[in-house]
Amino acid sequence: MKPLLVGLAILASPGLAAQDNPDGNRMGIGLAAVAPVGTWGSSFAIGFQAGLQIHFNRESRHLGRLRIDYLQSDTSHPVQVGVWGIWNGTAYVPTPQLADSRMEGYSVAYEWMPHLEGHSRSGLYGIFGMGGTLWNETRRNITTYPGTYTDSDLGFTLSAGAGWRFNSHAALEARFVNTDLSFNGHHRYGSTRSYLAFGTSLRF
Repeated sequence: MKPLLVGLAILASPGLAAQDNPDGNRMGIGLAAVAPVGTWGSSFAIGFQAGLQIHFNRESRHLGRLRIDYLQSDTSHPVQVGVWGIWNGTAYVPTPQLADSRMEGYSVAYEWMPHLEGHSRSGLYGIFGMGGTLWNETRRNITTYPGTYTDSDLGFTLSAGAGWRFNSHAALEARFVNTDLSFNGHHRYGSTRSYLAFGTSLRF
């Protein structure tokens, strides 16, 4: 009987530790709808973002969060990727080359999330973050010469927004995220890539 009680105590110890420290570091996930804005927003449709999170909560109103996200958005209409000369029998005629495109973003960011309450378990809070994003655009030609091409861009990302925490586990958030690509040469859709994200953050 005694070994059984010892075994139960060992199994229960993580749960007791969590109760003793209810505001300790937690894992989480984030899910959001993404609306591209700016230059690339005129060509891409609403997409999604999903990722893993680590919440660093030091039992105060100032919550820190590390997030690792994946973003995906497809074009809302074919985009022009070049001009080809097509022979019509008598001369070469300039013809736009069109493609369907998928934009993917892989980002790592740290966010500071100050809560209005004296704790980070409920209520309104702000979001201020910085990190980096690797953007991959994969284009599939649909006119003239077929083929698939991928371009990659790396940039510095800043984010700002607000959220409402219902309890220790669930919150709704709205964020504006902008990536600066200007230090890395020429880029399609301009030197910045921005989007609005609205979704949920769940921590465990």
